[in-house]
Amino acid sequence: LGDVYKRQNLIVCRNVLIYFTEEAKDEVFRKYYQSLAKGGMLFIGSTEQIMNYREIGFDRKSSFYYVKPM
Repeated sequence: LGDVYKRQNLIVCRNVLIYFTEEAKDEVFRKYYQSLAKGGMLFIGSTEQIMNYREIGFDRKSSFYYVKPM
């Protein structure tokens, strides 16, 4: 990813990934993490969740709200 894609402060992806395979979701969540600036936030749909959020590096604030640590 280029530098411009690593500085996002907010990504909102609601009710899209429910249609993806688990492998595809994992890849998308990892790319979201790489794209976020430190302290950046990810909001996903209430029906979705990141099962391996710790492994990816996210801090979980609620079932649909994740943060990339500072």
